[in-house]
Formats: sequence, C-alpha cells, structure tokens
Amino acid sequence: MTKRRQARYSLILLALSLLLATCGSEPAPTSAPTSTPAPTGTARPTFTATAVAQATQEPAPATEVAQAGSTATARPAVTRTTRPSPTPPEMTPTPAATRASGPAPRLNGLLIFPVFEPDDQTYHTLGLDLASGQLSRVIDEASQPTVSVAAGRIAWRSWKHDQRGLLSRPIDGADVWQMIPFNEAARPEWASDGERFVFHSRQEPDRESRLYLFTGVSEEPFVEIRRHGSPIIGRTPAFMPDGRIVYQGCVENNCGLYIMDADGANPQQISNHKDDTTPAVSPDGNKIAYMSLQSGYWQVNVVNADGTDQRRLTDDWYWNGLPVWSPDGQQIIFVSTRDENWPDTFQLTENRLFRLWVMDADGQNQRPLSQFSFQLDGVPARIPDSEVAGWIEERLIWLPPQIPTN
Repeated sequence: MTKRRQARYSLILLALSLLLATCGSEPAPTSAPTSTPAPTGTARPTFTATAVAQATQEPAPATEVAQAGSTATARPAVTRTTRPSPTPPEMTPTPAATRASGPAPRLNGLLIFPVFEPDDQTYHTLGLDLASGQLSRVIDEASQPTVSVAAGRIAWRSWKHDQRGLLSRPIDGADVWQMIPFNEAARPEWASDGERFVFHSRQEPDRESRLYLFTGVSEEPFVEIRRHGSPIIGRTPAFMPDGRIVYQGCVENNCGLYIMDADGANPQQISNHKDDTTPAVSPDGNKIAYMSLQSGYWQVNVVNADGTDQRRLTDDWYWNGLPVWSPDGQQIIFVSTRDENWPDTFQLTENRLFRLWVMDADGQNQRPLSQFSFQLDGVPARIPDSEVAGWIEERLIWLPPQIPTN
C-alpha cells in the first residue's frame, strides 16, 4: 500500500506542476483599440529641428510695406444659385497602401510648410531642402504660403499685428508688399501666369467665406467672384493650369469640390462630401488631390479633373491632409499624425503633432519623410478665434530645385 500511495502522490504533484506551468505562461489579454480617437487640448511640445541640419542663412524680417487695396463695403445678401448639379461621383475602392518595399526614390526640390510655435504663439513658415535635409526659416509670423515661379514671387497670410492680411515679396527676399489688407483674407493661390491670385475671406458681417480674385489693377486690385449677381460662398480655392478655379463650396444643397471658370460661371462638381477641402492640382492639371472627412478621419483622396475615378489614398485612424504634388507629378507629400511604426502599431496622437510623409501618386509606398514632429493647429496670440480656421486651411508648397527663397 505504501508504494501505491507514493505513486499516487507523485502523479498528483506532476499534474499540479504542469497546471501551474501552463497558467504562468498564458499571455495577458490585450484590449482592442477603439475607432473613435479623440485628440485632447493638452499642451504640446515645442517644435525643434534637431533632426536635420541647420540652415546657414535666415532672412531678416522685412519692415517696408506698400499699401494696396480698399476697405470692405456692404455687399448684397447672399443667395444660392439654381444651376443643376451633375450626378455626384462615387468613391472607387483603392488597394491598401503599402509600406516602402525597396529603395525610396530620391527626392529633390524645396518643401515650404507652416508650423505653429507654442512658445511664440504664432505660425512660422519653414523650408526643407529635400535633397540635403537642411531646414531653414523662410518667413516669420506667416503661414498659408503660395509661390509663383513665373512671377518670381511668394505670397502668404501674415500674423504680424502691424502687417495683417496677405503679403507678397520676390522669392529672392526683397521688399514686402501688402496685397490684401483684410485680416480675414486667407489661402492665396497664384495663377500659372503669376499675374493673378485667388483667395477666400470672411470680412463681411455674416462671416461667410467668399471667393475673391486679385488682379493687381490699380483702380480695383481685387474683385469678389460672383455667379448670377451673387457672391460665391466657398473656401480653399486653387487655380487649374488652364485658368479655371477649383474650390470647396455648394451649389444649392450639393456640396463638395467644384471647378468653375475664373468669372464664376460653369461650376462642375467633382466630389460630393461637404468636408472635401484643400484641393491641390497636379502639374498637368489632370488630377486633384484633396483631404476629406468622409470616413470620420481626415484622409487624402484624389479624383480626376472631370470628377471620375475618385480614390482614397490614405485609410487609417489618423489625420492625414494638406497634400502637395511633386513638380513631376509622381509623388505626393502630406502631413499625418501617424507615427513611424504605422501600420504595425495603433497609437492615439493626443497632442495632435504632425509629421511629413510622402507616397507615390497612386498612394503606394507611404513612408515618413522627416524625423521631427511639429504642431500645425493653433491660434496666434491676440488673434480672434473667428479669424483662424486651424490646420485644414494651411498649405504645403513643393518647389523644383534651383528656386531661391531668401
């Protein structure tokens, strides 16, 4: 009996040992991420450029301003046009974006982009040399840049308290001109000939965003774009190479992106969501990249200029936007709150810090362009909230090589 009991005890001890070993090696359950990240308004870290080489020259701020333009006058009441809208385009599924699978194409040229500096409580416009990685300050207290290579000029929205409105100077850094005196004027975009630019402004009492065209004519340097005698309510306009204008707006109750003649006639709808915005036209004028909130998160989409083949290029739980085409039309740089390990990890970006990313024009080979993060959403000090729309009205500019900016 003693031997039988000993054998039974040995079997019991062996079973307990196996059970304890199994329990100890079981991994703890992980919680699945939710699909509704909510960025918070916590303090953001200060932008620093330690990850790239410092620029060798910083332009001194200009002090001379030539006044142009006139004060706002009362406008007729806004009415919506009754032009029938074409059938809204359907979104075409796009194959899932891939990580870079081989040597990345060599990038060159100069990327001009804004950052919000929390310590200064204002925007600054920076330049990133894509070949060398050198970072420089292009314009102080400025954002929403636009460059005309034909005219050799750069224009921007100024946040300086004594120089508000839209300013411009030659890209080699000479005297600054005040082109538009309205504090609310925003998002200038040059025409390809460099003689005109389009912008939107909310300076009227109703605070509706209207479209304007700067012509430089001394008697009336800028005009309100109208259709059937009424102002066109719209945002983030951009010129097509053929002189037409693409913008975010509505015709009756049909909202999205529209392309129209420069005088406001012949609007053609090319996208069908009210939050489609910041259109960027490809160099050949055949495609429009833009950002959309249709999925619940800001994503980069692309559509043909005739409204066909609408595709989503980014599709994740982060904010992606402000696309800009490379000079050859083969690549797109954009900003994103995703981190470098995307899509291997899920991480909510509470501080809403952005990084520069780049992808092929079809959305493939998405990869981080820079190793630094920066803030893009903020309200400059002593500026009313009503005059600031945040990061969704900012812009990136991709210039070809050999274009000086200071």
